[in-house]
Amino acid sequence: MQDKITALAAPPGNSLTGPPGKWAWEQPARFANPDDAIDHVTESIGNGPARGDMLKLMLAGITIEELVDQVAFKGFMSGAFTPDVAELIKPAVGVFLYDMAVQEGFEPVMFVQEEEDPEGNVKEGAFFNIMQQRNPELYSAMEEERNKKLRMNYEEENNFRIDVSPQGFIATEQQEQE
Repeated sequence: MQDKITALAAPPGNSLTGPPGKWAWEQPARFANPDDAIDHVTESIGNGPARGDMLKLMLAGITIEELVDQVAFKGFMSGAFTPDVAELIKPAVGVFLYDMAVQEGFEPVMFVQEEEDPEGNVKEGAFFNIMQQRNPELYSAMEEERNKKLRMNYEEENNFRIDVSPQGFIATEQQEQE
């Protein structure tokens, strides 16, 4: 199935109207040999400031698969290597990241665990977690409505009325004493 073209999208072929060589990937790659590309990536991650970030991300649960995909894409976008070299170096970069994590004393998650949902539905728990973070007003309103229904069901089942009057519980106790 093809994606629909949105009103604000560039028309097909628009990239061919600009001057050639505008982007880094339109230039010859710095590393045509996959071995050289692996050396470049492992040196820049292992000895640079990215080492700490990679370790933190793996410790937080980001999979090695996701990190390797991002490293390969960033290398292509910056003109370091071509897409085919990016694909060829992925296993070596993955092994390097795994070894780096093991040396630091923890076992990283290797692959994304995709839960199969044949109907393609978003799970309710994930839906409410996202809503709580991105739309807290709507989440609060829905939570309050749910709590209201729970209170009403409790009152009906127990023949009990919870006093939620604006006077509060002190005024209720004073009325009972009189």
